[in-house]
Amino acid sequence: MTRKYELLYVLNGTLRTDQLKAQMQRVQELVESVAEGIVEKVEWGRRRLAYEIQDVRDGYYVIVHFYMNPENASELERLLRINDAVMRYLIVLAEGSFMPSGRRTIADEEADQEKETAKALEAEAEAAAEASEEVAEGDAPTADEVKLEDEVPVDSTDDKEDVPAETEETEEVVEDSDEVSSESDEEPAEESVNDNVSS
Repeated sequence: MTRKYELLYVLNGTLRTDQLKAQMQRVQELVESVAEGIVEKVEWGRRRLAYEIQDVRDGYYVIVHFYMNPENASELERLLRINDAVMRYLIVLAEGSFMPSGRRTIADEEADQEKETAKALEAEAEAAAEASEEVAEGDAPTADEVKLEDEVPVDSTDDKEDVPAETEETEEVVEDSDEVSSESDEEPAEESVNDNVSS
């Protein structure tokens, strides 16, 4: 006697779309090997997991309705447990005809990715067109103008007298630091002499 079952399984959400398709195909083949017929398959898509599983935060959810002999349920569970790509699964008797609607499928993700790529290419083309228009109109700065903007203007006031004073102060600081370092060099030398005398 066959009964209607529902299988909910979660694949690793970090897999690429081609890998996800391959793993879904493998799971479908496992179900077909023990089931008498698959009624419906709905991809819920990527969702955040309630807790990390194997250091993964996102999962790809798929629901499958199928007819199967109850004796084959344990065999299907064994096959799903062996499959490394299936992070979690649940097999229950399907009551009624309720089937949740899908969310973002792999096809939706691929379409969104193509749209983003097209937008990026369009933005690059617009930027290149604007730059070429500015150069053609002469609004764009020339290389000489860019150099002049980058150079720092030199102030020609009488600050030259302050410069030698600053250098003198720095020389004094350097001389003071030499005295400190020479004093610290002498102290270890005296200690080593005292060590030699005491032995």
